[in-house]
Amino acid sequence: MLYIISTPIGNLKDITLRAIETLNKLDVLLCEDTRKTGFLLSELEITNKPKLLSFYDEVEAQKIPEVIKMLNDNLEVGLVTDAGTPLLSDPGWLLVKKCRELGLSYTALPGACAVINAAVLSGLPIQRFSFLGFMPRKEGDIKKILEKYKNFEGVKILYESPVRAEKTFKLIKEVFGEETEVRIVREMTKKFEEVLDSVGDDLRGEVVILWV
Repeated sequence: MLYIISTPIGNLKDITLRAIETLNKLDVLLCEDTRKTGFLLSELEITNKPKLLSFYDEVEAQKIPEVIKMLNDNLEVGLVTDAGTPLLSDPGWLLVKKCRELGLSYTALPGACAVINAAVLSGLPIQRFSFLGFMPRKEGDIKKILEKYKNFEGVKILYESPVRAEKTFKLIKEVFGEETEVRIVREMTKKFEEVLDSVGDDLRGEVVILWV
């Protein structure tokens, strides 16, 4: 069976009891980064030693036949990303799609999710929201995506790196208007967690930007 396992986005105490139980019975664990996952397993004191298999965006398609064989051999296979819930701007959806096509069993273990956590922290009306994922690098491409959401009546949410956050913040104001309410959420679940109304050039770690 395939287990899609959510992991903490910062604070290790956000791991679920079900996730710990599952990690302790896996034969194979698909990882976005095997080193980071190995460190996580150590920090969580997971006594099981599953085989760690690299499974990131660039190799997902080519690794799927190998994973499908494992599942057909009745191995217990887990999928994690570096942090948070797999498939959300992270690898995994092609594998889930193939499992559905082949009728193979899979399930998802809910847990930490940066999108949801940021929405809750934002102070914006989140009854309706849309997730845009990571933005492309080119300014023109970012503007094209933003323009498509101008008529969406709800909160818009995207992931951004700290070095590009200021540029993206300015583009949001340019496309949606200077009166647009924007939030920048950083370091979620950690000691220096912040919810900002503007952005400077000293941000660290990936940030979540929300606006309405």
